[in-house]
Amino acid sequence: MLKLLCLLTCFLFTNIAAADNKYIRVSGEGTTIEQAKENAFRTAVQQRAGAIVLSERQATNDKLTKDNISLFSAGFVDDFKIININQNGSTIKITLDVLVSESKLLNQVLNTGQTTQGINGERASAALNTFVDSKEKGDRMLDMILSTYPKNAFIVEQNPFTLSVDSYRNAVISVPYSLKWNYDYISSMNEAMTLLEDKVGLIGFLNLAPSNVIIMAKNPKDLLFGSKNFYKFNDVPTLNKIKDAMLGNNEVRIMLEISDSAGSMLYQTCYVPDSVNGRKKSFYGIGEPKVLTLYGNEFESGVLRATINQSHNYVVQRANKIQVSVVPESTCRW
Repeated sequence: MLKLLCLLTCFLFTNIAAADNKYIRVSGEGTTIEQAKENAFRTAVQQRAGAIVLSERQATNDKLTKDNISLFSAGFVDDFKIININQNGSTIKITLDVLVSESKLLNQVLNTGQTTQGINGERASAALNTFVDSKEKGDRMLDMILSTYPKNAFIVEQNPFTLSVDSYRNAVISVPYSLKWNYDYISSMNEAMTLLEDKVGLIGFLNLAPSNVIIMAKNPKDLLFGSKNFYKFNDVPTLNKIKDAMLGNNEVRIMLEISDSAGSMLYQTCYVPDSVNGRKKSFYGIGEPKVLTLYGNEFESGVLRATINQSHNYVVQRANKIQVSVVPESTCRW
């Protein structure tokens, strides 16, 4: 499977309303006024905050199997003024002057109202809807990265096997292996976290946000020290989404397969990595409920042993290929 993940930042420009250079004049269309306004809001947010076009393509045997494109903009509508409304048949076109603010606000305070008691409901609704819309698009972007975990998240390498016999005269095939994070995957996570994080408070464990992600990694091509990136989020779902993608059914496993010359499966089994079963330092830390840490520099090496009892000696006789791969725990349920 080939995965191409492209994150391109495109800064767009538009005409600025003469009355206030902080407002953007945009238009939107729809079958209702509310629908036309929402389309105009999205345009304004994309133009003011910058649009991130995310494209993921996966190919199997050179055949395109997946092509997802989504748009994420880190901003929401703080205020707007209706300039014009036109209707042509069933299509309504609206022109607005829109004030866009960044979505990275303390405690997600979307609208403070005009006075201590008053609130502009229409303005507050626009702020809330566009903020949630941007968060949901961010979720989809993150989903695209997490959907390939653990297959694309880790690199497993195998060395030449050895064949021996145990004390019960069973054949034992031993395959040395090494397992480590895929730095390209770590880089994609860093990029997504940078786009989605909420710039709130001071950096450090003593000033935790509701959700916190730490990514520690070093580029294998770089001779310098690695980096430690600290990301904060005001909402818990972001952290839960990442944890759910890496734990439970998706927890990393190593699969060993033996097949014959025709590709038919002769033997298949899964192993729990030592970094998961506690024998070696974990690839991630989840001890603190509010914090998820990815230890991008961690790796493990060991030996996978496949015991073939005497009644299945045909496995050794017909064996043509031994393959080691990374799979989720759910794949190992037989």
